[in-house]
Amino acid sequence: MMKNAVHPAPSNQDADMTPAEELRQQIADIEAAKSALDQRTTQFIVMIGEAALQFVMEGRKAKQATTVPAQWATRFAEEDAQMIARAIKNAKGEIAHIVPLAAALNIELTKKNTALLRLEQAISVIQWMPKSRS
Repeated sequence: MMKNAVHPAPSNQDADMTPAEELRQQIADIEAAKSALDQRTTQFIVMIGEAALQFVMEGRKAKQATTVPAQWATRFAEEDAQMIARAIKNAKGEIAHIVPLAAALNIELTKKNTALLRLEQAISVIQWMPKSRS
């Protein structure tokens, strides 16, 4: 059985946000999605490679898929996710697989935190660089 079939993607981020602010917002969105998970059940998402998929459903059939961040992917019970994943292959021939949503969110959170740390370190290095003389 499908759970929370479609989660709308967030509105476009503020164009004036710095890359660090965008990463912090994405981290907050992922953490909010993690805290909203029901710990009594496991929801699954369908992925191809590292890309999570959001589906347009007609009844119980997936008609269209779009890649989205994990927190916006369509959530399924394990059996439904397996059935859909078996039927999906991308243009490169990659076959879809299922991942527990909590695990996918943890992976995304780790990636975003790592990217933020690297960005903050690069900014720190740039700030400590001597001023160039013109």
